Formats: sequence, C-alpha cells, structure tokens
Amino acid sequence: MAFIIQPCFPEDAPGLATTMMSARLTDLHWRTLWENPSAENIIPRAIERVPWTLVTGTETKRHQKVIDVETGQVVGYARWSLPQIMAKKGDVWLEAQVAKPTPADRAVYEKQYQENSRNGQPIGLKGGEMMHYRGAPLEEADARIMPGGPFLTLDYLTTDPSFWRRGIGRMLVQSGLQIADQHGIKTYVMSEPAALKLYLSLGFQLVDTVSVDYSQYGGTEPMVMYFLVREVSQVEPVGA
Repeated sequence: MAFIIQPCFPEDAPGLATTMMSARLTDLHWRTLWENPSAENIIPRAIERVPWTLVTGTETKRHQKVIDVETGQVVGYARWSLPQIMAKKGDVWLEAQVAKPTPADRAVYEKQYQENSRNGQPIGLKGGEMMHYRGAPLEEADARIMPGGPFLTLDYLTTDPSFWRRGIGRMLVQSGLQIADQHGIKTYVMSEPAALKLYLSLGFQLVDTVSVDYSQYGGTEPMVMYFLVREVSQVEPVGA
C-alpha cells in the first residue's frame, strides 16, 4: 500500500473531517469536551466547517494531506503555522498554501461554518469553566516557550485510525521539518502521549510537560501534554 502527500482543497472536506474526527474520537479527554461525542453527531458538522478553516488565515497557515494511492482516501492531515518572519516573504511553502477561493465560494464556506459553530466554537462543544481549567495551564506553558522562537509550529497532526503505524504521521512531520531546515527556523509542537515517541525520533527535545487533573469536571485520569522543540538541522538555509 502506497501513500503520497498532496495539497488540501475545500472539496477534500469530507475526507479531512472524517479522518480528523475519527482519530479525535479515540481520545477519551477529547470526547469529554462534547455534549454528544458520537461520530454521527460530530463528523457531518465538521465537514461543513473544514472549507472555511482551509481558506482563512492563508498568509500563515499551511495544510497537507496524505492519501492512499490505490483508493484516493484521505488517511492523514497536518496543519502548520509559519512565523511572521517566514510569512512576510510571501513565497514560502506555496505548495501547501490553500488557494484563494472565488468570492462566491468564500461566502458559501463562511455560511456553512457559521451554521455549524457558535461564538467561534463547534456546536456541541462544551464551554465554560472546564474548558478554561483544562486550557489555562497549556496556554501558560506555550507562553513560556514562544519567546524562544521564531518557530514553524505544527498545529494539528492526525492519521485515520485504520491506518495507524504505517508511517503517515512521520511523512507529514518530515515534510514540515524540511521547510523549517531550509529556512533556518526551529520547529515547535504540543503533543499528546500517543505521538511523543514519533517527535522524539525526529529530533525534537522535550522542553515542558503539563498534567491537568480535571476529575471535578468528569475526567477519569489526568490529561498530559508534552511541549517539544526541534533545533535547525545542519543544512544551508534558503537565501544564505
């Protein structure tokens, strides 16, 4: 079975959303955030939100997917954020930059997003005190690390559960690392336990760990997140 990396397009929304949400639904901590954590409830709305997510913030956001060559199925996805020092160049990693839609299409994507979200959050996602309690320690750790940048930041990495342990996540991370090394930029990621071994094997160093016990809000075990930074590999930066 062969896999290849491709750019992302709004019409990829069904495959991207299914891959992303199917993987997220295997995480007990993530499921706790939802009023109704079922695929039947979450995936259809996610499909409607994905196009708007892809076509906004394109100055800094970069998206790639992995497909199964034989079937064309989307089996992996990664979203990256360029630091301003890279984004200002205007010509960095253009193959992973989603093309600007027509005004008509943009209006459709925005309407779909608004109909399936509330105050910028997906419909059905719990808010309030629990969300703040879980998120605040992560934001504090992030704030401690970011001054050490600039970083190319891996915002999102996922693989369809049916295709785990086939090197798909590694393909996507390595794609971004090549860009970071070419431009002499460090790389940063916040990782769940399942991906820690992958990042360490690719040269990331663990710089912080946050464990949040949210049992008073229904958590059955602490949520653990790892913060990792990878230094620039020894290659000559672009433009050097």
